[in-house]
Amino acid sequence: MVEQIRQGDIPGVQLRYRHLLAAPIQEVWAWLTETERQNRWLADRVEVEPDSHHVLLLESTDSLGKALRERLVSVTTNPPDNWVLDLQNLDGTWPVPTRVTFELTATPEGTELSVLQKGFAHLPLSECLTIWEAYRRRWRTALTTLAAACTEL
Repeated sequence: MVEQIRQGDIPGVQLRYRHLLAAPIQEVWAWLTETERQNRWLADRVEVEPDSHHVLLLESTDSLGKALRERLVSVTTNPPDNWVLDLQNLDGTWPVPTRVTFELTATPEGTELSVLQKGFAHLPLSECLTIWEAYRRRWRTALTTLAAACTEL
């Protein structure tokens, strides 16, 4: 089944994924920022880069079983409302980072988490749509996993 383009998506340029989480905003913020919790939804392995409190190293496996290594570098943070990071691929498959913004909004049902990822247009033209689509699937899976983890507690 082909997934529809969502409001805020511009294929090959930016993507936005929103998910309602049944948890208060402070709890969701903890899921975003605590390494032990990030390991349960963000990547297979998350660790803070040595000698840095603002850089996360991620290791994952893509849908084809290929290992992915990435670095998330914190740009700005405004707890518990938003966090802006640069996402860098460490395997050399794309040369420039994309910008990821997590935005949290309190709702009567819990918290809406919005992920906005921009910068795909700066990637090699031959690969930007493929990388964009891979992250669209990845954020959908990650936030679905996060939503389930938030309800386990």
